[in-house]
Amino acid sequence: MKHSYRIAAVGCCLAGLASLPNVSYAEPSASSSYVTLYGILDSGVEFLTHTATGTNGQSQSITRATSGNMSGSRWGFTGAEDLGGGTKTFFRLESGFNIDSGALLQGGREFGRLAYVGLSNNTYGAISFGRQGGVFLDWVSKFNPLDNAVYAIKMQDPAFSDRLDNTVRYEKNFAGFTALAQYSLGFDDITYGAQPAGDTQLARVIEAGVMYTGNHFSAALVYDQKNGGSTSPTAADTVKAGGYQGNMDRRIGAGVKYQLSTVDLFGGYRYLNSKAMHLSTLSTGAVEATSLYWVGATYHMTPAMQFSSTAMYQNFYGTSRDPWSFQVDADYFLSKRTDVYINVGYVLNRGGSNLGLNGFGTNVVAGQNQFGTQAGIRHRF
Repeated sequence: MKHSYRIAAVGCCLAGLASLPNVSYAEPSASSSYVTLYGILDSGVEFLTHTATGTNGQSQSITRATSGNMSGSRWGFTGAEDLGGGTKTFFRLESGFNIDSGALLQGGREFGRLAYVGLSNNTYGAISFGRQGGVFLDWVSKFNPLDNAVYAIKMQDPAFSDRLDNTVRYEKNFAGFTALAQYSLGFDDITYGAQPAGDTQLARVIEAGVMYTGNHFSAALVYDQKNGGSTSPTAADTVKAGGYQGNMDRRIGAGVKYQLSTVDLFGGYRYLNSKAMHLSTLSTGAVEATSLYWVGATYHMTPAMQFSSTAMYQNFYGTSRDPWSFQVDADYFLSKRTDVYINVGYVLNRGGSNLGLNGFGTNVVAGQNQFGTQAGIRHRF
């Protein structure tokens, strides 16, 4: 009988664990050591105007199911182990997917959003290795009321969605500030493959930044330099003589946030200088420079209801292109983990610009303005 009671008790415990929404493991001897399973599921519908030109010459609109409207759908593991003396090891594995089809995102990578491991120390800071977020994704996009939503800052510049393969990151906190420096030995293995012998430039990325976080005021300043193809005259891949390759993009970005009692105010700026190198002479070819400005606010009307809005303007120097975009979002939280939303956006394309609510040249007719709206549900676990 005693054995029967023990088996029943164990069975009840297992059943209780299976029903928990958060699956986690923690070593009983060290409360700072843990492994946690987490995720976000975000799905809805979208309506867009001026997405294509039909056979009758008229612009067409579409209505479609969409995934990751406000937050990219994902699941992952994160954890840490306390090594003692103020030192711990930490890791994160995060997979992005399309909830409507189940397909993997980020080029079909198993853990395409994030995959890294590292060591941290209370005195010396943290160092990590693996696939990690860029500074515009991890830092500057936070100074926008809609963060990394589809109708938000990444539609103006894909760098706000950057994730970098083969990256070494160092981070240090001090007196309210955080300093960061990271270097990628090849930011996209799927596109560029293995580094060729003799090439020390192909797909390399250098990033650095400093961020201040206070009670009501926060700000960040960052620098990003990204190489495309090789810029070395002795590199193996320069045998593809002719044409342009070796784009080098340099970005400087800054963001600010000020919190009032019920309103959060945001603002930011990003400068981009992009150059292409000609293989035969390594002389500078096409050059493009742009400035991007944005302002926004979030109004916390009630603990469950909030409204956000942004206005963004980008000027392409030396051209007549200078598109505007506007976004308004209403978000209602059914609980701490589940919310429903309606997101409305409008793009004003001027000078032949082709900015769409899903990004430049994406589902938009060049030179035409675009209206779009998304409605959906988001659940965190």
